[in-house]
Amino acid sequence: MPTPSHGSRCRTVTGLSSILGPTSPHGSRLQEHSPVPAWLPSRRELPGLGLAAGLATVALWLTPVVSSGSPWVSPVVMAIGLGALVLNSPVAAWIGLAVDRGREGDAYERGLRFTGKWVLRLAIVLMGLKASTDLIETQLLARVVLVLVVTLPTTFFIAHAVAGLLGLRREMADLVAIGTMVCGASAINALAPTVFARRRDQGLAVTAIFLFSVVALMTLLPVGTALGLDAESAGLWAGLAVNDLSSSVAVGGQFGEDQSIVAAMGKTVRIVLLGPLLVVFSQLRRRAPAEESLRLRLAAYLPLFVVGYLLMFGLRMGGDRVFAADGAVWPALLAFNDGVVGLAIATVCASIGLQIHLRTLVDVGWRVALTAGAAWVTIAGLSLGLLVSGAAGVTAVNVAGGLVVLSLGFTAFRRWGPTAVSLRARLDEGEPLTLREAVEVLDLLDREGPVSESLARRVMDRVQPAIGELVSLRESPIQGGINYRRLTYWRSAEHGSSLVGILWTPGTTAHIHSHDYSAVGRRIEGTVEVVEFERAGTDRLRVTGRMELGPSERTEFAEGDTIHLVRNLGTHEAIDLHVCGPPGARGASRYNARETNRTRTLAVGQELVVDVVEDRLPVVMSAPGE
Repeated sequence: MPTPSHGSRCRTVTGLSSILGPTSPHGSRLQEHSPVPAWLPSRRELPGLGLAAGLATVALWLTPVVSSGSPWVSPVVMAIGLGALVLNSPVAAWIGLAVDRGREGDAYERGLRFTGKWVLRLAIVLMGLKASTDLIETQLLARVVLVLVVTLPTTFFIAHAVAGLLGLRREMADLVAIGTMVCGASAINALAPTVFARRRDQGLAVTAIFLFSVVALMTLLPVGTALGLDAESAGLWAGLAVNDLSSSVAVGGQFGEDQSIVAAMGKTVRIVLLGPLLVVFSQLRRRAPAEESLRLRLAAYLPLFVVGYLLMFGLRMGGDRVFAADGAVWPALLAFNDGVVGLAIATVCASIGLQIHLRTLVDVGWRVALTAGAAWVTIAGLSLGLLVSGAAGVTAVNVAGGLVVLSLGFTAFRRWGPTAVSLRARLDEGEPLTLREAVEVLDLLDREGPVSESLARRVMDRVQPAIGELVSLRESPIQGGINYRRLTYWRSAEHGSSLVGILWTPGTTAHIHSHDYSAVGRRIEGTVEVVEFERAGTDRLRVTGRMELGPSERTEFAEGDTIHLVRNLGTHEAIDLHVCGPPGARGASRYNARETNRTRTLAVGQELVVDVVEDRLPVVMSAPGE
């Protein structure tokens, strides 16, 4: 029988209830499918989208008022700050943000999820039009490329080495690295879905990266002046060493007007690299399930929004040439696009802020700041050294020094960078695991022998799916005959265990059944009612209990002995993850009530006459990398 974990918040249902609304032939309520495409917000997504967009609008209006034209205050950080302020103040309770209930019953969560996916993708696609090409000259471009060939991979290596030493997750290291390497918050937000980062990690990374943009505003001018940098080198340094675009241009402007133009050119080259880097990260971080091999086919791992970004950049290049003499329409279109991108990015950042609890900043904020600081010092110091030596014409020293630093960075990365091996230590220390990391941990444990129930409990207690990890489950079809979505994320190659995701849509009822395996499960989101039965004869079942199980609660069931019915009586989706043991000899059974109307109201002690048949579950594997 489903057994709640110790200290669970299960509530026994003593009264009668019924499933209202139209039902399928199997007794479950049919899900109403909206004709609205996934990339357009549905009615249920409007509250969260509206809240994020409203905070973004306030941030865009408030930033110039507070900063008085100073680049020290960014709309990105302002939007994150407003979102965090709402979440961590009495305003959250006033507007109905269910902070203390795991977002269960929260009318805003679906819209915030929509914002983090579709609004972000729209912003990234339109960013292709922001990559200016009129400032790119061949001579400067060659110098920029030579510097970036060394600084970008070295920054990546150092960020991951420091993150590993400080015990940060690899996803956080990825976010800090790309934010430093490319263009701050925009790059972080674009990469987050690709590496399955948490929204909280996004917010921390964006804040830390912008912190060192502020440091650059305070330090690059005095350092460059003390070193006597020429105009070209000073402008390039501003473009190659500052994290976000606005601060990069501002630092260049501190050196002079011409230096600001050169800084914009250098920064543009880094922004153009966002698309290719996203492709690289998508191949590095997307892994197949344990029993499948990774197929390195570029088209299979190229996100469509990256394709859109590259197409829009091509449009910008062509438009700048074709409409060079047009002083009205093309600039107006680009200005309008800049406004849309600014609002979209601010909206995404506001949704991120609405996921940040201030108490988490105390726990991990300093480690993220140190990692971001190490990454920024690397890219700023190394680019300065290469620019100075290059300006002096010391080409051999330039190349040799760059190769030495690159080699040292790679050595540090190999020695201390976060790896899958450290997942076992994080499991032992009680650190949270993403769904993908849970798959890796289970695979590591499975190589040592069959995964025991105690190990399965430890893994389930620590799983916190990251952004995008449940999309494949949400989009999988409702399986015929079982009335819910079911997706296998991992299957043991040797011992028959598996990790399965189950989603009940509102109103869904599964049939009465038992399993041919034992399992440990945990509810990720939503609430379901579980009705438990015992055998009262060869063709009779008796109701022994009814419970409501909410978010984070764990259940366990035993092969052949647990007989239950699960139904979602709420208005939100409910998702479970189960670590299932190998199939046993007893077989799974389905119990079809001869009087189907009696399954609508099941009281403790009530008996049902049933027909027992074999129950076969479909096996649907997640795609590689999901």
